[in-house]
Amino acid sequence: MSKIDYQDLSAKIMDNIGGVKNVKTVTHCVTRLRFYLHDRNIAEDSEIKKLPGVLGVVYGNGQYQIILGEHLFNVYDNIVKNYSVETEDAIDENLDEDLVQSSEKKNFKYYFSKVILFMGQAMTPFITVVYGAGMLRVVLSLVSYFAPAAAESSTYQLFDFMSQAPFYFMPILVAYGTSKVLKANPAFSIAMAAALLYPNFIAMMEAGEAVTMMKLPVYLTTYGSTLLPGIFSAILVAYLEKLFYKIIPGMLRSVFAPLCVFLIGYPLTVLVLGPAGAVVGSWIVKAIVFIQAHVGGFAPGIIAATHPFLVMMGVNMLMVAPMTELLTRVGSDNVFRPGWILHNISEGGACFAVAARTKDKGMRMAALSAGIGAIVSGVSEPALYGVNLRLRKPMIGLVLGGFIGGSVAGFMGAKAFSMGYSSILGVVIFEKTIAAIIAGVIVSFLVSFIVTFVLFNGKETK
Repeated sequence: MSKIDYQDLSAKIMDNIGGVKNVKTVTHCVTRLRFYLHDRNIAEDSEIKKLPGVLGVVYGNGQYQIILGEHLFNVYDNIVKNYSVETEDAIDENLDEDLVQSSEKKNFKYYFSKVILFMGQAMTPFITVVYGAGMLRVVLSLVSYFAPAAAESSTYQLFDFMSQAPFYFMPILVAYGTSKVLKANPAFSIAMAAALLYPNFIAMMEAGEAVTMMKLPVYLTTYGSTLLPGIFSAILVAYLEKLFYKIIPGMLRSVFAPLCVFLIGYPLTVLVLGPAGAVVGSWIVKAIVFIQAHVGGFAPGIIAATHPFLVMMGVNMLMVAPMTELLTRVGSDNVFRPGWILHNISEGGACFAVAARTKDKGMRMAALSAGIGAIVSGVSEPALYGVNLRLRKPMIGLVLGGFIGGSVAGFMGAKAFSMGYSSILGVVIFEKTIAAIIAGVIVSFLVSFIVTFVLFNGKETK
């Protein structure tokens, strides 16, 4: 493969999406360049797919997503450097503009996609932090297992505080992410979420005695390690901020607008939104438990088998919220994280089978690289778009490997006890159930490899 000219590639991408005038904002994940376009129909999908380094194009949740794999960061940096485009962190006083401006038909599908998009964006900063904290907890667990005396030291305890803090202060982290999506001042939403974690507030909630606010009963609950209360309160605060900074005259705005945000927002949060978030979160967990009770150990297998299709539709962030609720409320995740890890292992197994069968040296190297990336780093898009979906038949091995391996892990009781990356390195977060997830890894890899090796004839490389 010839060396890619990233400046030229960036220019052609911008030309084919309609230029700067068609770009509202641009952001990215690990493998995808993500545009919010004024008019999605202007973008020339077929031309973009022909560009060197482009693995595919997906439109989902209001985002025009160009899959670039390893080329992502070079292209993104070139676009931000050479074009006057706003990145996702740009601040705008029109808090709801990005969420409501669209030429799409306002039906159930439209609003559902907006909710999924919103949740994914709001949780992105939070997820990155808790991944790090989760892996830190894994390191501490290994230290305590192999060196019990070290676990008694103050150094260990201080690191343990760091590993626990992002989970406990989850309302603050998700409030920050939510306010950034709504282009609001994050300090307001952070302050509101922090009030729910204030020590005296927690003591009052845990005392068990009736509490009233303005003669209305307060629902007695605590909000540490909760997800939805922080999101709900941040949405409220963002719109209150917009309202009061608009209607209060400039001379009085700097003092009375913040006062009004708290005077109105805090009672609504304590009396309505906080309790609503806690209750809805409990419903989500109950729904997951109910579904699992009916499908049993097949649950992570179903997640693994369907995940590549969610990725293709651009809605793979759909599962992040229920996964987070399950982990924080139950203390473990026996559905989502096992399924995601085993999906990536299956991607890798299918890629390795392609590498073993193909006669094309370029495809062999691409398959090996993508397979290693999926297994070791947990990044599946290059494997999915560059190899398995492109060749079609490996998709059968991928789906069967994920389903069978996930089911094996599920019936053996695999449970993730903290956040972590969905790669082979993530098996350590399964702690006492590590044997179950390792069994799933072996089965997923072998099934996807064998099925792909049998079905793929080695010639479908175009």
